[in-house]
Amino acid sequence: MKAISYFGYKCPRCNSTVTVGAIVGSDEIRCPSCNTVMEPDKNGQASAANVYCSNCNSQFGLVTSDKCPICGCEFSKMS
Repeated sequence: MKAISYFGYKCPRCNSTVTVGAIVGSDEIRCPSCNTVMEPDKNGQASAANVYCSNCNSQFGLVTSDKCPICGCEFSKMS
């Protein structure tokens, strides 16, 4: 059975947003409120999965930010 995880989607019909979600057995990401096919939210909150902060030596499975929650370093600016 197929499983999909997704980050930052928005419903074009009712404007509901999903920061982090997962579905099993479908190819479409549907709105939990109105069942419309959702679209990526261009203005959505940043998310990062399986990241390591080289600045403070911290590891995270999932962070709903583009910055380290410990030291505030931006993940995209790390070497």
